[in-house]
Amino acid sequence: MKPKLMFLLFMLITFSLNLGAVELKISDSDYVETKNHQEDYMFLGERLQFSGESEDLFFLGEELDFSGLSKLGVFSLGRRINISGKIGNGLVAAGRTIDIDGNISSTNMLAAEKINIHNNSQLEGDSFMAARIVNIDGKINGDMKISAAEINIDNVIEGDLNIYAGQLKISENGKIIGNLSYESDQEITAEEAARVTGTIQFEKNEGEHYFEKYQNSYFDKSYLFSLLFKISFIICGLLFLLVPLTKKLEQPLSPKGLISNALWGLIPVFIYPSAFVISILLVITLPLSLALLLGFFPLLFITKIIGITLVGGWITNRFSLNTESRFIYFLIGGVIYSGLTFIPFVGFLLLLLVSSVGCGVLLASLISKKLA
Repeated sequence: MKPKLMFLLFMLITFSLNLGAVELKISDSDYVETKNHQEDYMFLGERLQFSGESEDLFFLGEELDFSGLSKLGVFSLGRRINISGKIGNGLVAAGRTIDIDGNISSTNMLAAEKINIHNNSQLEGDSFMAARIVNIDGKINGDMKISAAEINIDNVIEGDLNIYAGQLKISENGKIIGNLSYESDQEITAEEAARVTGTIQFEKNEGEHYFEKYQNSYFDKSYLFSLLFKISFIICGLLFLLVPLTKKLEQPLSPKGLISNALWGLIPVFIYPSAFVISILLVITLPLSLALLLGFFPLLFITKIIGITLVGGWITNRFSLNTESRFIYFLIGGVIYSGLTFIPFVGFLLLLLVSSVGCGVLLASLISKKLA
């Protein structure tokens, strides 16, 4: 058997062993899940109503309505995320709107335009939030770090708060049992300050002082390097798309096609690091580990370009833009991708998505050639 086929077979066998611990569902319409699963649950598609039980839950789609039980964590990327169930090991979510009306334990990381923590909810653990508006009407037991234009507190928070906000409001029902450190456009009133049991540190956010304080953090060399790296990636991507074979990317995929390629791409995405570690541990396969290491970054570069181009083509088709140029597809996808990757965990999820799509296309092309 040829070495390439042996390696591909090894990847498939290893992936199948890992896949046994995951319940995978794909749907391009509304899907209702009520079963209890003793393994992780992964959903890719449009809308999921989950009232069952699982270990970890992974969601990538338009809308998640979670009213069930996740013994471990929930990881969600979608337009609208509704949590009214129970989560045992934290929520990691990014979307346009996040509504929490359930019980969540452990660390939470949330990013959205609007985050609503409703009155019946209870969060046990530290929370990190970034949004335009954050409404806290539920009980919080844990430290919080929040960055938002507007923050409204209307319930008890037991923990220290570190806040950067345009406006901070603590209502009559709101109370902070802990320390408050915040930077805002204006200072809270004496009545609001009386609802904080610990120390209060305030720093006004205005004018030249603000720029002097943050010019060494947000606009330092690392930020500039990151920006230049993204620009360089887009330029190199456009040059790569000059290769004639990439003309096939001008055929935009349907949502189902994107999901199918992403699923195929999960095979090398998850197996590649495992194969690298195993080849090091076996010692005798150190040359293979070196080859895997040298091939990782070029492969990641190519799969990212392919994935971003296909996602950009889908966006172009979704908004009925009159173009069939792979260069335009890549520019649209690249600009959106580069902007969203400044959000830490959202950036990782997007990297996983576009790399999986790109790997899926390469793997499908390889299999079709072998069959031919």
